[in-house]
Amino acid sequence: MNRSIDAAFKDAISNGAFPAADLLVAKKNEVVYSSHYGDARESTHFDISSLTKPICTATVAMKMVAEGLLKLDDNVYQWLAGARQHEHREITVRMLLNHTSGLPAWQPYYRELPTSLIGTETGKRLILGECFNEAPVASPGEKTIYSDIGYIILSEILEQAGGAPLDVLFEKRVAKPLKLEDSFFVRVSGLQISTTLRHTTTSADQHVPTPRHGIAGERREWKAGEHRRFAPTEDCPWRERVIHGEVHDQNAYALGGVAGHAGLFSTASDIHRVTLELVRCYNGDSQWVSKEIAKEFLQYNTAKPESEAFVLGWNRPSKRNSASGHRFSPNSIGHLGYTGCSIWVDLSKDFWIILLTNRIHPSSTNEKIKAFRPKIHDLIHDELIA
Repeated sequence: MNRSIDAAFKDAISNGAFPAADLLVAKKNEVVYSSHYGDARESTHFDISSLTKPICTATVAMKMVAEGLLKLDDNVYQWLAGARQHEHREITVRMLLNHTSGLPAWQPYYRELPTSLIGTETGKRLILGECFNEAPVASPGEKTIYSDIGYIILSEILEQAGGAPLDVLFEKRVAKPLKLEDSFFVRVSGLQISTTLRHTTTSADQHVPTPRHGIAGERREWKAGEHRRFAPTEDCPWRERVIHGEVHDQNAYALGGVAGHAGLFSTASDIHRVTLELVRCYNGDSQWVSKEIAKEFLQYNTAKPESEAFVLGWNRPSKRNSASGHRFSPNSIGHLGYTGCSIWVDLSKDFWIILLTNRIHPSSTNEKIKAFRPKIHDLIHDELIA
């Protein structure tokens, strides 16, 4: 127990920054602090939104590069039959990973899809077609534009290269080898948007049945009657209910709950296991992925540090007003999630901080976490790392 850290979280909850939080701090590969706050319990699963990009999509890509199934300089055109714009010959896997493809950031594809096609293969193909038709807003490789669209396309390349849906690729290449018990996608199977359960109040202390449809292909088998605890997210105007136990991101929901840009549910302890293995590979202490490939993904190019906001799948702390605070070295990687989740990893000082919250419950207009994040990162560093 650390009184300063616990007090900061209690104040944040009482001030409405978020109703639930899961915190884990590690130093030199060892967990030095782990706690849950507010409505969260040890078994609470959080929708980690865009942390799906580094924890799932980029890590699966790393494994597939290591297996020789994919190359970073492969282009979109050669992998995807529907991608036939001139720029698709120039946009590479590497560019999709580090957000330099030139593709737009986002589009509300879910609003254009008939509700009867939500979570169907036909619906997925229609959204992918829209992604393929998006005109780049910058030349490939010219500038950094954070793009969900790029990661939707990237996940389709991974599925083609791996011969299986993304959730199966994650399960076989990441979850099973690293013994992750609480990281999974929740599939949507043609569900209608409307519901009689409208604008309800739910709590992370409530149990929600784990969906029975599970993972396509090689399915993870849940124990009979098993229930999982989920942190609720937004009272969603589109779905007309509080989102609880299903992905918040609307495009990911429309795609069937499984997408390269969002959709993964997890806990801080599971994300720690993935981070630990990636850091061990980076340091040459594991053969799960070679040191050479790990550095290719995680190490930024010191020759042009100003131009690289991202490495492959991960953000880097900005010099001003970084969400990571003021203590992480330039050789750090991390990522934020819209739902209120974050991870920052200092590869030089060998420590990381994983913070999962549901700051968008019940409203996504709540942005109090923006002020809380850098302060809590600095406090944790000063109390536990320095």
